[in-house]
Amino acid sequence: MLASRLIFITLLTTLTACASAPDASQQASADTSVKLSQPQFNTALFEPRNSLVTPEQLFALTTEQQQDFLFDFNGRLAHLPENQRISEYLQDLTYGFNYKEQTYTASEAFALSAGNCMALAILTKGLADFVGVEIKFQRLTNAPVYDRNNDVVMVSDHVRARLYKPEPEAGSESKMFIFQRSWVVVDYFPSKDTRSSGLISTDEFLALYYRNRAAELMMAGQTDEAFAYAQEALRYLPKDADTLNIIGLLHRRAGDDQTAEALYQYALQQNPHNLNVLHNYQTLAKRQQRNVLVDELTQRIQAIPDSNPYTWIALAERAFEKGELDTALAMYSKAAESAPYVHEAYWGQARVHAAKGDTVRAKRVLERGLKEARLSATKRTYKAGWYSYQGVEP
Repeated sequence: MLASRLIFITLLTTLTACASAPDASQQASADTSVKLSQPQFNTALFEPRNSLVTPEQLFALTTEQQQDFLFDFNGRLAHLPENQRISEYLQDLTYGFNYKEQTYTASEAFALSAGNCMALAILTKGLADFVGVEIKFQRLTNAPVYDRNNDVVMVSDHVRARLYKPEPEAGSESKMFIFQRSWVVVDYFPSKDTRSSGLISTDEFLALYYRNRAAELMMAGQTDEAFAYAQEALRYLPKDADTLNIIGLLHRRAGDDQTAEALYQYALQQNPHNLNVLHNYQTLAKRQQRNVLVDELTQRIQAIPDSNPYTWIALAERAFEKGELDTALAMYSKAAESAPYVHEAYWGQARVHAAKGDTVRAKRVLERGLKEARLSATKRTYKAGWYSYQGVEP
């Protein structure tokens, strides 16, 4: 499986704004009906970085790796079509592959026999490009699987590689039947209940890589490098709301609330239903005590039919802390409906019932949660994945 895991980064550190909150007359609305231009980045906050991995470096293999690959490609696998040779080689190479939450280059993944699934996708393309086999990436719309590890929420989607059989030579009789050209799917953890939602272009793939690296670097505290990689991602997808969201977070963490807000507004113009951006914008408004804007953003968030259970769990936890027990119960119930295997949804419902003094219902909910968790245990298959990151502040 070449699975994508969308990560909602929860930043618990309290951030201090460098500017005072605007007064009520200056409070901006979240309305995105007015056409906005992309805000200027505050580049003075970040040291320039010119050592980014280039696309050529990303997919390149070392001379030794090329020789190792060709030894099998032209040897024991030579009886197979070229696309199948790569597939067979990868099956052997990745038999003991160690899944690490790191987006390695092709040569790094080859050398370390490790990485996340995007690293495997990159390695697959590196091999395919080396021997001239056409490769494309297909996005699938299987039901996502959600998980949370401490302060990180993970959502596993699915993308897989197609390695195409070489085209017949010009003038060949079979050239007439090119529409029947076959491919091999490179899919490390195949699932039967998947549907295609189209192919990913090379630019989209590269944008995902640079966005992933930006988020990995941001999580590691390497702010300058993260900013450089996010900027590079925008070269391939100039209006990508998730990349703009990361850049907004980087400005927010650097203390520039004004630019962060402008970036959130612009990102919402590109994708009005992006919950990550809405949450970050709402957090900024709360810290500035802009209650009208907070309420507006809250209504927009609650109106979105989000399938991520941790969105509703987060809302439920906040409502519970405020003593809004009915609202908390409704949010926990919504989380359980979207992902019945997430135990926090049932624990939360039980906590609300206990707070209301209804221990019988609390016990019943916990029993149901245990049953659902057991039934859904197989969905954990998708925990090994690659990452397209999206940051969310609490």
